[in-house]
Amino acid sequence: MAFLHLTAGAERVLTRLRQEFSSEETSLLFTWRLLQELLEDEGHAAEILRHADIDSQALRQQLEHAPTGNMVAIIDWQRALVRRADCLAIDSTDDGVTGTEHLLLALIDQEPMVARFFLEYEITRDAIWQTLEETPPELEIPDGALVQIRPAGQGTVDAASIARIMDASANRCREGLRVIEDYVRFHLDDAMLQRELKQIRHQLTQTLRHLGQERWVPARDSLRDVGPQGTLATERSRASLTDVVRANFKRVEESLRSLEEYGKLIDSEPALRISECRYRIYTVEKMMETLLLNRQRLESCHLYLLVTAAGCRYSPEIVIRNSLEKGVDVIQVREKEMPDRELLDYCRKVREWTNEAKALLIINDRPDIAAAVGADGVHLGQDDLDVASARKILGGTGLIGVSTHTPDQARAAIFDGADYLGVGPVFTSQTKEFTEFAGLEYVQQASELLAVPWFAIGGITPQNLKQVLSAGARRVAVSSVICQSADPRGVTSELVERLRPAQVNGEGSVF
Repeated sequence: MAFLHLTAGAERVLTRLRQEFSSEETSLLFTWRLLQELLEDEGHAAEILRHADIDSQALRQQLEHAPTGNMVAIIDWQRALVRRADCLAIDSTDDGVTGTEHLLLALIDQEPMVARFFLEYEITRDAIWQTLEETPPELEIPDGALVQIRPAGQGTVDAASIARIMDASANRCREGLRVIEDYVRFHLDDAMLQRELKQIRHQLTQTLRHLGQERWVPARDSLRDVGPQGTLATERSRASLTDVVRANFKRVEESLRSLEEYGKLIDSEPALRISECRYRIYTVEKMMETLLLNRQRLESCHLYLLVTAAGCRYSPEIVIRNSLEKGVDVIQVREKEMPDRELLDYCRKVREWTNEAKALLIINDRPDIAAAVGADGVHLGQDDLDVASARKILGGTGLIGVSTHTPDQARAAIFDGADYLGVGPVFTSQTKEFTEFAGLEYVQQASELLAVPWFAIGGITPQNLKQVLSAGARRVAVSSVICQSADPRGVTSELVERLRPAQVNGEGSVF
């Protein structure tokens, strides 16, 4: 069913919608889906809805909570809507062609629920009419200004095509960035990633302005754009939140590449800055995927034990096995002086013990040893091997932890690719000497800033654990309090018991 009196955009919206439904459907379901189609298309209706801050999420919520409504014949309902929109177009335009804005007005007249919903966003028939009747401001030329009228030269068509390409790519990129940023902000609760995304968005905005973005909009031809007509089925549905954000990462990266390549035809220097944005997005994508993976691997890990053989009251085997039995989730072998061959044999034994207990094994500062014994990862200090070098030795699936003492160090470690962090020292430690202490203040900052898994570390005992948890920690790393105890099993049990309420009450904001 073609409508010759509709704009291309209006007909496109109605055609897509009709293809999605059977011959009969509930009127309210059809109504809200039509609003979604109007919002996603690049017509006047989309401009009106977006200007009022109405997005797809708001429409989906209305769809989920709307009453069922009456079953109607889709073709009859659509014809009635189009007839109403035609009347509005004839009254308001010289050519009488019905656009998406007239479909929007007809919906308000036809569906009271839509009218009530729009009132919440201060959208009324009068407000829409006023928007449609506004004429663009006339170009003001100062008296005495020299006006030059030049004939169109060779390459004018290319310039228009470039403008359309740049405009479409810029729109896709900004939209994708917003989708990713909403996910990071509202699902991951990651302040650091959100800040990085904002900086990328700001850099992109400045660069596009320098490239002359305001000159691209007049070349836009959304109504005759062949792109929206070829939407694949896979693009019209998503299985999960991660599917949404992963698809939009690719959308942003592809758009940035297009902006970079075609931008070179305008100005090579801004195009280089777009390339920088693209590589920053690659880094953010890697960080997010790392975060998602490590949330799963470290989700149930809350008590982390660092073991140095010389610091154990009993043999390392007794300390490690007893602590694993009572609830330690991660063992770190920390041996700075042990010869390599002896260290390798020792770590193989610890690997057997941790495998039996289904616990993680981390090797301090030795990715080569970690790789050789099949450990789960390696832990690095600020003066140790860098994350990238350790990753080359350990491989892509190994966990890499980094000790941090300030928020800046934490940020640097995350952007370098660290999978988890040590946050401290919180208190005076018998294991390692420090001239300065990060203290509880850094623990609180970490709880507000970090979304990657992190362990508070440094002098933590059952007696001061409450202070650490009150500052926002949900995971802790300890050493001497267990290793030098006369009752390693008992101390471990006490720590596990005191950590349990924090796990139950704070698991939603652990990362």
